[in-house]
Formats: sequence, C-alpha cells, structure tokens
Amino acid sequence: MKNIYKGFTLIEMAVVLVIVGLLLSGLLIPLTAQIDQKDYSQAKSQLQEIREALLGYAVVNGRLPCPDTSGDGIEDVCSTIASSTTGGNIPWIDLGIQPRDPWQQNYRYRVNGAFTSSFTLSTTGSGLGVLRVCTDNTCAANVASNVPAIIYSSGKNGGSVSTSADELENTDDDKDFVSHDFSNSAVAGFDDLVVWISSNVVMNRMVSANRLP
Repeated sequence: MKNIYKGFTLIEMAVVLVIVGLLLSGLLIPLTAQIDQKDYSQAKSQLQEIREALLGYAVVNGRLPCPDTSGDGIEDVCSTIASSTTGGNIPWIDLGIQPRDPWQQNYRYRVNGAFTSSFTLSTTGSGLGVLRVCTDNTCAANVASNVPAIIYSSGKNGGSVSTSADELENTDDDKDFVSHDFSNSAVAGFDDLVVWISSNVVMNRMVSANRLP
C-alpha cells in the first residue's frame, strides 16, 4: 500500500507540473493579445479581399468605383479628374464584400478621379490627385506613389481618438497616407492597416482580361 500511495503522489505532482506549465505559457500571451492578433490577421485578410474585389470591378466595368459617401454601401457620384481624389467608405454592396473591420468600423477607401471613369494605359494622377503612401506623416519617404486607390482600416483604436501624427494623417481627408509597422507608443502609437492598388497591377489585370489597350 505504501508503494501505491507513493506512486499516486508522483502522478499527482506530474499533473500539477503540467497544469502549472500550461498556465505559465498562457500568461506569456494574454488572452487579449491573442484576440488582438486574431483581429488584425482577419483585417489584413479582408483588406486583400477588398483589393481583389476592386480589381475585379475594374475588369468588369472598365473603371474603379466611387466611394460610398452616404453610408448605404453603394457608390456615390465622385470626381473624374486626375487632379482630384474622393474618399469615403468602401462601396461594399457594389463589391459584394464585408463592409466593416473586426472592430465594427467601416473600411475606408480613397480613389483618384481619373480611374473612376474609363481609363487607358497612360492614365495617372496629377497635382493634388497623386495618391501616395508614406513611411510617416512628413512624407519624406514614399512606400508607393501615384496609386489609383487606397483602402484602409483605422485599427482597434479607431483613429478618431488617436494623438499620433501618423494616424491623424490617415484621417485628414487628403491625398497622403501612412503605412508602417505597429507601434504601441503612448505618443506615436500606430495600428492602422493600409492597402493600395498600384497602377501596374490594375493595368496588368485589364490587359490580361483584354479590356486594355
């Protein structure tokens, strides 16, 4: 009997050690962090789906859609000139996609006017219509320039309550956007997710589909 009790004690100790190990591993990645990671991964995937939907729309219609500025999910009338851009929500009904990010905010969309009507291989933005993605709010260095369209999510913090100059650049309704790695700095925190369509990509899709030249 004495040996049996000792055996059970060792088993119980082993079980306790396993449980403690599991608890410690769980503490290394808090539940909230796991949820945040899942949400950001989902948002990235949805942004790529939106990007593909926009490219498909261009192939079918010969142009990119205007943004939804009335909130009904359908594109509204927007500028068709190269020196102007229009921003609003993604026209999710027209595209048949998910309208909101994991934090229940509308995906935002800005498009160069020249691409909202039939365009050619030489179509490009000009002046104030040159949409660009920068590494910070000063736009001293570009990630991409003269892109037809930009889609973005303001992340978990929603952007509207941010004091980060880089995040505020994405909400000031102009042609410049910022995209860089996540930062949780109290002063310069950044959790926006920005995706864009380059001219080369949309032109290549149109040519491949025999919509251009």
